[in-house]
Amino acid sequence: MTNHGAVQNKASGAAADAAKGLLLGILQAPRKMRDLDIAGWNRVLYEAHMLKLRGRLAHDARAHGLWDALPEKVRQILINAEIEAAARQRKIMWEVNRVRRALFGFHDKVILVKGGAYIAKDMKGAQGRTSADIDILVAKKNLDIVENHLFMAGYGSQIQNEYDQKYYREWAHELPPLVHPDRMVEVDVHHNILQVTSRYKPDIERMIADSVPLEDNIHVLCNEDMLLHSILHQFVDGALKASLRNLLEQDDMIREFARDPDFWPRFMDRTAEMNLGRPVFYALRYCRDFLKTEIPQEVWARANRHAPGALTLWLMDRMVRRVMIPYGAKGSRLTSYLATNGLYLRAHWLRMPAWMLLRHLTVKFFRRFRVEKS
Repeated sequence: MTNHGAVQNKASGAAADAAKGLLLGILQAPRKMRDLDIAGWNRVLYEAHMLKLRGRLAHDARAHGLWDALPEKVRQILINAEIEAAARQRKIMWEVNRVRRALFGFHDKVILVKGGAYIAKDMKGAQGRTSADIDILVAKKNLDIVENHLFMAGYGSQIQNEYDQKYYREWAHELPPLVHPDRMVEVDVHHNILQVTSRYKPDIERMIADSVPLEDNIHVLCNEDMLLHSILHQFVDGALKASLRNLLEQDDMIREFARDPDFWPRFMDRTAEMNLGRPVFYALRYCRDFLKTEIPQEVWARANRHAPGALTLWLMDRMVRRVMIPYGAKGSRLTSYLATNGLYLRAHWLRMPAWMLLRHLTVKFFRRFRVEKS
């Protein structure tokens, strides 16, 4: 009986893994869409919706000549995703236009980062992407000037709490989020790509100096720094839960940028100069693991020098693989809870020193307690 139960549990786990792998399989090889049955499409569309990837599926289906082979209902769902993505991207680019207008007379660099940069450069990572806000990076010496320009143009802060205002202005890498009341698109003004208390210290002045012009004083990061920023956003400063879209944008960038034979040496040299080897190791490891990204052997050898110890890597693998695509997975609630919160604490541990982390989490705990009590 015990052995029979073990076989059943193993089979059930294998079935869950197979179901969980459908979306990944399609992202790796879009032509697999032809093989999906109704149950398969239900699973894929559900996970893609939760991970904000339906627009990407629509793009891939059209790009690979699969559109007419899709079931009619699937096409309807994906058309809706395309319309939503296109509308949001128009909204984002209009907000970039409004920010440029608000900063008329400011002649130093304004660097688009993250989704706004991908859209402005028409990168593959922008295809079908739904972006809700825009992020700009300016030199720290210009923060007050830029903020005043935006205030004069009607933008207002979304953060009223005194503690949060102090947190943003003294410790974070950005101003409190700004929103114009007529358009309600959040504008995040950064002066760094990691907050000032982070254990990692990328050379932001060099990143700004090496940025690439788009139009007038609007710039984007160079290719090496754009990939580094995405990696740090996911593996140092962000939440890893349900972050497959972030990993996919790194895979897209690698495939696009690596067409230049000099990209990999420049990227790995940049990584070494800024002491960012560990997060780059994780990014390349999980890009290979989840998306079968091709990493040249010599690049992987350099990245592998920054691997953590065996126990840390064992824990990271289990946590990341548990939460990267969490929807529909049949693991226990306990393992999901431990993985999610373990990675949450890791991100905060990297973000700030222990005394600040303890204080910050205490403030957030009691604030949540007061909200629940009210």
